[in-house]
Amino acid sequence: MSTFVKGGSIGTPFGRNEYLRSTRDVKSDSFTLAGASIPSRTIDGVTGQKILQPGTIMAKITSGGDAGKVGPYISGGAALDGRETPANIIGINDTFLPWQAIERDVEISVVYEASVVAAWCLEYNSGSLVVPVAVSSATQLLMQHKGATGPNLSIDINWR
Repeated sequence: MSTFVKGGSIGTPFGRNEYLRSTRDVKSDSFTLAGASIPSRTIDGVTGQKILQPGTIMAKITSGGDAGKVGPYISGGAALDGRETPANIIGINDTFLPWQAIERDVEISVVYEASVVAAWCLEYNSGSLVVPVAVSSATQLLMQHKGATGPNLSIDINWR
């Protein structure tokens, strides 16, 4: 009689983040993501992992070697390359990158007009951790449209 021996341990689950309320009338543009702008983290004991989720707020890099590319908005002024400035926000990432940013810069799709749920969007905090968007300077741009407030609203964004 055969037996089954469960091996290994349970891994950290991750998958594609959903942030759109609707896929109707979504407008996006392509940009080059600076791979170095994604903070490395340890996942299940493996160091140096870089994951970029859809729904992450993206901003222009205006100084340094990656100027002209984009990276995730980092609230709290920790980036010092332009990504910490709310005026440099260009939209919301729509591309799921589970490992590609480890090796190189990558082309991504950034949504600049859509109906999104603010509570499903992500940003990096000053400690380079991915957190749900909070009512901060970055979120203000999402939630200003037509005086919208609250975490579960469908918000029309337009950064063009």
